Amino acid sequence: MARAAQATFSFGAFPILRTERLDLLELEPRFVDDIFAVRSDPEVQLYNSVPHQTRDDTFRFIAEQREKYVRESQVIWALALRAPTRVVGSVSVFDWDRYHRRASIGYELARDQWGKGLAQEALHEVLRFAFDKMMLNRIEIWTAAENQWSVRLAQRLGFKRDGTLRKRILEDDGQFHDCAVFGLLRADWSIAD
Repeated sequence: MARAAQATFSFGAFPILRTERLDLLELEPRFVDDIFAVRSDPEVQLYNSVPHQTRDDTFRFIAEQREKYVRESQVIWALALRAPTRVVGSVSVFDWDRYHRRASIGYELARDQWGKGLAQEALHEVLRFAFDKMMLNRIEIWTAAENQWSVRLAQRLGFKRDGTLRKRILEDDGQFHDCAVFGLLRADWSIAD
């Protein structure tokens, strides 16, 4: 019986990725002001997590994400514009199931950068990394069904909507919302890439 290809990514040195306009870097304390600006914005965090109230929240967040990398459970990149140099968001690969060769992907982008194609640019490079270096067969996006920005982005990247989980997400408005589940397979990525 043929063995499946093994992941070549080993959580050693942090993988720095580059796109036309972005450097995808390790989260570091020196980025605290930029990350705080993104993570404290209630509109950016509407479908993500509780907005940060203080820079201490952001320092803790950075430390937690760095620890997850050390524990080999997640990779999160800071999205740094080259000109002018500024961190404008993040992309993460998490819930990596090595045996089944699948993971989830998450992202956030500063509001003043919406509509410029930066999220798609960054995600395209992270997807290439995930399929080529992590040897994933499937990548998933779970998002609030009414988050049209995220739904359209998933579709532009070639993800297929696999279904909806009813009333799965409790949002800041105190209501439960439906969760749209999208999947992208290696075979589909090879065709689209």
